[in-house]
Amino acid sequence: MNSRTIENTIVREIRLANATSRVQLAKQLGIAPSTMGIQIDRLVEQGILKESVPEEWGPGRPPKLLEPNPTAGQFIGIDFDARRLHAVSVDFSQQLLKQHSRDLPSQAKAADAILQIQEVIREVRFRGRKLLGIGLAIPGTLDEEATTGLHYRFIADWTNLPLKKIIQSAFRVPVYLENNVRVMAMAERWFGQASAIPNFICIGIRSGIGAGIFLNGELYRGSGGLAGEIGTWPVCDSSLNKKSQESIPLEDIASLRAILETLNTSVDGLLESAEKCDSSVLKILEIAASAVGRVISQISLMLNPQRIIIGGPLAELEEAFMSPLCEEVQRCLNQQSGLLPEIVSTQLGELAGAKGAAALALHRWELNV
Repeated sequence: MNSRTIENTIVREIRLANATSRVQLAKQLGIAPSTMGIQIDRLVEQGILKESVPEEWGPGRPPKLLEPNPTAGQFIGIDFDARRLHAVSVDFSQQLLKQHSRDLPSQAKAADAILQIQEVIREVRFRGRKLLGIGLAIPGTLDEEATTGLHYRFIADWTNLPLKKIIQSAFRVPVYLENNVRVMAMAERWFGQASAIPNFICIGIRSGIGAGIFLNGELYRGSGGLAGEIGTWPVCDSSLNKKSQESIPLEDIASLRAILETLNTSVDGLLESAEKCDSSVLKILEIAASAVGRVISQISLMLNPQRIIIGGPLAELEEAFMSPLCEEVQRCLNQQSGLLPEIVSTQLGELAGAKGAAALALHRWELNV
């Protein structure tokens, strides 16, 4: 390994807490202690790492512990769908600096959304810290190289957008793209409910519905980068004035957008009505939950995940949405108990995608990129 590769590996190992001292790093990477010392000294001198001594230590000389230096720079994460946009900035040690959320204009076009993205990047950029990278958690499909937004049905003109090039040209830093539900899954893997679970699925229910899939501890994107696009998964439901057995895309029944349009209400109105046990609202939520539950049962038969994590505002509705969803999965898989996954709501809140996007940029960033 050359010097720069060694330094990037050191930073990655320290960030992942695989090693926290010079001795541990030398053993972990199979590098001579003298060479390791030179590389560490340079990283500390550059302000990338910092060393500290444990406050409590027994007899003998305490080791110096290495950690990322918070002041080395900042990363920005953006997450959005057709309804709402979230942004955060984090320091080099992944601690939150600033956050901002806003609604996107109704019937926004692609150009509008891109302008909003640039505005919120400026909004959360923290003065006094060098901007090192930007992570974008985008809705819809993107190309295999993760540079272009291919299609998103809920924002007009969102077709073949070179988002990486656009944002990189505006801010002159590396930009990293990923599907927003996959980023939510990454966030669960890095600092959520799947840190110790190698096989899990995160299902995001917002304007559309998508799945982020982790298999054997690795994110699965598919051969063309299109894995997890379950929003168009056909489901049958005769309760919405449709002919019996007519096939309907899942997200036209069960997405947050579809539910709000059916009830002609806002997210706050939906949550309030559900809390008051409004019978008409509970019925629509039950229909949606059952549709998602049937799809989850089919995914479980195919992939056998240990845990499924539900993200989005509907996941907050424990009795009105999560309970009927789990009941439907259990009913469908009643004879296949070994395939019954644990189903939980995310605990990361509405900023999960933005924090995951910032972490995406932080983990992929390298010195001198």
